[in-house]
Amino acid sequence: MTSKENRVGDDDSEMLLESVVEHLAQHADEISNRLVTAYTDEIVDYRSQPEGFLMNDVFENSRTSLFTLRDWLRGDADEARSFEDFRNSAVRRFRQGISVQALLHSYRLWGQIVWEEIAGLPECKTSPATGFAVAGEVMRYVNRVSLAVANSYLEEAEGVIQDRHLAERNALEELISGAEISERVNSYLSRLGIDLNQRHCVLLLHRRNPSAAESSQARDDLSSVRRLLPASPMSKPLVGLREEEIVVILPTAGMAESAVRAVADEISTGVTRYAMGVSRTHIGEGRTFEAYREASDAVRIARVQGDLRPYFYTDVLLQAVVERSGLSATILGETVGPLSDYDKAHGSNLVHTLRIYILKRFNLTQTAAELNIRPNTVRYRLERIRELSGRDPNRPDDLVLLALGTRIGHDFSGPIVRRQS
Repeated sequence: MTSKENRVGDDDSEMLLESVVEHLAQHADEISNRLVTAYTDEIVDYRSQPEGFLMNDVFENSRTSLFTLRDWLRGDADEARSFEDFRNSAVRRFRQGISVQALLHSYRLWGQIVWEEIAGLPECKTSPATGFAVAGEVMRYVNRVSLAVANSYLEEAEGVIQDRHLAERNALEELISGAEISERVNSYLSRLGIDLNQRHCVLLLHRRNPSAAESSQARDDLSSVRRLLPASPMSKPLVGLREEEIVVILPTAGMAESAVRAVADEISTGVTRYAMGVSRTHIGEGRTFEAYREASDAVRIARVQGDLRPYFYTDVLLQAVVERSGLSATILGETVGPLSDYDKAHGSNLVHTLRIYILKRFNLTQTAAELNIRPNTVRYRLERIRELSGRDPNRPDDLVLLALGTRIGHDFSGPIVRRQS
């Protein structure tokens, strides 16, 4: 800005303006010291910075702001150059860990204290009207500077977040691909304090209704997952978005299995738009691919069942192995397929009876109580199950297959391979 458009007023205010400008120049160091003291007293982010931060960086920035205001009041400030300095200082504040709220608080304090200095001048006391005119210019200046620094701060923050998300996604893609880990990803993991040669597991969250979820929701859910993960100064989890998934590589060194389950329970409760699968614990960066596959198997079963609780691979191991083998249809044909056909044709409840019998740990009395029937009726139905399926619920090997059939038959839509008679 090079014109005189911001001069306070006409000839009546010329003397006041010159007094203000002169005062700012002559007392710049004194006012800057007052500002540093105010920042220290009122802003935690500022007083928690390393020694020398306030007297070097902040003092000089405050002093520069005073001379820029002087030029602004004169109407001959080079706004483009001056405001670029403020934008650069905002970027420094972001990198120094100063919050945007603390940064804007500092500029509000700056305007308040500078105006108190100006208002104390004899000229302002004897001419309140022109004093208020100067105050208006000071506030307009503070607003312009605050807007410039806030925009620069947020642009820097957004760029860093985008870079972090990209780095996280690249690292995740490489880790779950099964390929050899590159030096670039190893360096990134090292900076985060992530050591995959220690114990870790994979938590995989998959959207229940992908078409209904917006990208903004996904970002919000990613932030929620980050907040719910345990904080550790030694090793941080690696978290990222991957299409319809949120992938978490969670270090578990020093964590009991119950603690891992507690973390998974808290996340599944807090992020209900996602089904969750959890892998076993693995050691070694080359095992992350295996952990991801296990979590994928578990989350697939979780989505089928529709529960909000997390599904652990250790809990669905047998079912996952069978599904991956491609034998699901064969097992159904050998177990609950004939029972389901019979139930549909006769209005009976053989499949449900079998499920309850297994749920009650093969206890006839408890099964009968749950179904509100007599134990002899349970015995009769178990005999019909044996006749129709060829599998005897009283034989351990057959019972394992029947139990597996009830699990994988809950949502099976493929053709059932019938047992040859």
